[in-house]
Amino acid sequence: MKDNSRPTGAIAVKLDAEILLAKARAEFAKQFPEADAAQLSHGPQPQMHFAVDRGNAAVVNGEGVGYVATENDTIEVYFSYADTWVPVVLPLSHIGHATTHDRIDLAEGIRTFGSRLDVNHLIWFNRYDADNSAQ
Repeated sequence: MKDNSRPTGAIAVKLDAEILLAKARAEFAKQFPEADAAQLSHGPQPQMHFAVDRGNAAVVNGEGVGYVATENDTIEVYFSYADTWVPVVLPLSHIGHATTHDRIDLAEGIRTFGSRLDVNHLIWFNRYDADNSAQ
């Protein structure tokens, strides 16, 4: 493991992996009716929720990959299916149901193994909105 010298202070809320997966399977079945939703499994952990860009919701995983909510109050979250990562579009209400009381700094939540992950962290760190994130 590499020494973590990333900037800190971008605090996110961890999402409950089991609740999130259950919600995602239901949405996955609607979005991909030909696929077996039971085969959908967890994406890179942890999944973290926080505010960016003046109050917009974002979900980022342990690889530093994520999305910002759309105008339709949906957000893409990565899960695993057939040995690949697939984004599943979830309503923000599903994110709310999966919210925990656990907080994590993005510097710790995003894996530390190479420059790609450090760059991913820095991108989200720079977009972080402390005034609108749960701390």
